[in-house]
Amino acid sequence: MKKPKVFYVYDALCGWCYGFGRVMKQFHADYKDLFEFEVISGGMITGDNVRPISGMAEYIRHAMPRLEHVSGVEVGEPYKTGILDKGTYITNSLPPSVALVILKEQAPAEQVPLARAIQHLHFVEGKDLNEVETYLPLAGEYGLAEADFTKKFTDEQYTARAKEEFELVQRWKITGFPAVVLQKGEQLYLVARGYLPYDQLQETVNKVLEE
Repeated sequence: MKKPKVFYVYDALCGWCYGFGRVMKQFHADYKDLFEFEVISGGMITGDNVRPISGMAEYIRHAMPRLEHVSGVEVGEPYKTGILDKGTYITNSLPPSVALVILKEQAPAEQVPLARAIQHLHFVEGKDLNEVETYLPLAGEYGLAEADFTKKFTDEQYTARAKEEFELVQRWKITGFPAVVLQKGEQLYLVARGYLPYDQLQETVNKVLEE
């Protein structure tokens, strides 16, 4: 019998997704034998919205204390000083989404940890998610040669696949992240929209399974 499937809809640049990463890590650990898991990038910042972070930096600074308090994560000093204070970082959801497509292909069973690892690079280590070099150590951890990852990072095939994920999220009419969609048979259920504590996510999922 085919397993139900959990789609984790996230964006690498989304702070609340970074906070929700802890919830998804636990949920994945507890339910990976029961569900298939797929992480889909939402394309939060694309097209005309790709621009330096300086315009959003003040808003992000004000939101960080609540994010840290509610979710229990910490935003690293390298992110605060190297990304927010400098203000020159170009916010673009496409490069980290391409990176995740490549890494998912390499390690399909590790999609949830991979998404979390990409966000750790950004929000803790202050790494530039537009640069291929940022991902090379992570690719190496999962057995992907640097040359292979670098080639795929600029391959139009992988860019197209990332954009297909953005389009799927639009068809589902999901406009905020994080979100969790549970597929049971042919039916889709939106079981989380925005940050949810673990017990609330678990409760909602269990109700759907019992129907």
